[in-house]
Amino acid sequence: MTKKISYVPVDTSDIEVGTPLAWAVYDSKRNLLLQAGGVLETQAQLDALLEKKPYREQRDAGEREVAEQPAERIVPLDEIKLSIGDPFQIQAQIEQAESRYYVKLIGYLKGKGVLVTVPEADGRLCFVREGQAFVVRFFAGRNAYAFTANVLKSSNIPFPHLHLSYPSQVRGLVVRAGERVPARIICAIAMQDDTRTITATGLLTNISVSGAMLSSTRKLGDKGDLVSVKFRVEIREIEFLTAIDATIRSVFRDESGEFLHGIQFAGLPDDVAIALTAFVYQKLAESSR
Repeated sequence: MTKKISYVPVDTSDIEVGTPLAWAVYDSKRNLLLQAGGVLETQAQLDALLEKKPYREQRDAGEREVAEQPAERIVPLDEIKLSIGDPFQIQAQIEQAESRYYVKLIGYLKGKGVLVTVPEADGRLCFVREGQAFVVRFFAGRNAYAFTANVLKSSNIPFPHLHLSYPSQVRGLVVRAGERVPARIICAIAMQDDTRTITATGLLTNISVSGAMLSSTRKLGDKGDLVSVKFRVEIREIEFLTAIDATIRSVFRDESGEFLHGIQFAGLPDDVAIALTAFVYQKLAESSR
């Protein structure tokens, strides 16, 4: 049976200059305005689209549109390709628990339990009590995963490790090509002005392997101009410093007066591409529920 398709108004916060649309948008008569994956390159284009009061598809029975939860699925842990030594991130499942620690997978037995190393802080093993509940996050392949588990046993024999309960389900989120994650990364920008190199500071407010949104108190150039962006990200407690050449694809000014630049990275070396991919995966894993 074919489900009836209904339409809902597009929220202005769902559309961002320089970011591909997750779904197609239509006018009030259901005429197609912009295909899924289309990009609005200027604030003027976005304003013109919003004036038409765009709609997007939504399924019946109150189902959330696929685009809103594009790739979340439930999978058994034993179907995920894991290797001994893979990093897991754990966070205590209590109110106001913000600290997150990295541990390594020792192994698991289906239906019985998962063994991981004991988390460390400042070079010392953390105290973990039996029965404590954790949210466990990790990524494998192109997927970020998360599950909840309780500590069944904390032992120092033959070496410090935790025996976690085996998860009844694991939630997976597929990382799409060009997936962007929110960020607040301070960066240094270099631009060419005739024969001079001009420098400025900015803030990356979202980032992907293919590009980012760059905020600055000054206009850094026009569409098509080249800039060099130098920034540092932390991946599994390891800092990675890189300088990337990028092309400005869109420029507009927000209500606070900040200039927002949609930039596209160009010619990433393999090590930089791998590091950015790991950073995006890490952020998705942290946000998984």
